[in-house]
Amino acid sequence: MNYEIHLENFDGPLDLLLHLVKETKLDIYEINMSSIIESYLKYISDLQTLNIDVGSEFLLMASSLLHLKSKMLIGKTTETEKSEDEYAIESEEDLKERIIEYEKYKNITQELKALEEKRKEVYTKLPENLKEYMTVPELFNENNLTVEDLVNALKNVEARLHYKEPVETRITTKEISVKERTIFIRDILKTKRKCDFTELFEYGTKDYIIATFLAILEMCKAKELKLTQESSFNSITVEAII
Repeated sequence: MNYEIHLENFDGPLDLLLHLVKETKLDIYEINMSSIIESYLKYISDLQTLNIDVGSEFLLMASSLLHLKSKMLIGKTTETEKSEDEYAIESEEDLKERIIEYEKYKNITQELKALEEKRKEVYTKLPENLKEYMTVPELFNENNLTVEDLVNALKNVEARLHYKEPVETRITTKEISVKERTIFIRDILKTKRKCDFTELFEYGTKDYIIATFLAILEMCKAKELKLTQESSFNSITVEAII
């Protein structure tokens, strides 16, 4: 017998029931719940036959569905008695409502995950007073170095690091702070006193590039370092201010 799905693919009994409902490609209110119950019980039974471990919550739901099935056979699904057991199901309508409610929560969860992934692409910086820059046409005017020159240098760094990336990478989530990159830059300038702009960028990830670039700007503002460029399109030199 060929099994294309396994129990670990489902978050719980309701997830498995929802899957079985969707397999019918019918609206849940048009489905004979007796067939869904049969499919669920057969699925659990087949897994046990193959000596596959079945979680206790799946077995509890199976027990509750067996109880509901027996009530349906003798026509006693209209009882008003309620059970405190979360897996106790009183009627076909009760089962349908639970599956529908679960589907709503699952859809919302997927939307929230999508929003979370989208939010990871947004980088924020604490607000600051920009009035001091309003009267200055160029942020860096030593040796005619402009903001545009810095942006172009940053693009060159990003392109160069991109070619160094391995073909296969493993993505991990790690917060990179401007403070960490500032300490890193200070350590380099303590040793060399002067280095090329591109040497301050170790990795090609957006987190590293953005945090490093912001650290350089903050250090320039604090007069910890200065940036020089001999002529247009030449490399930019970063030098510690004694």
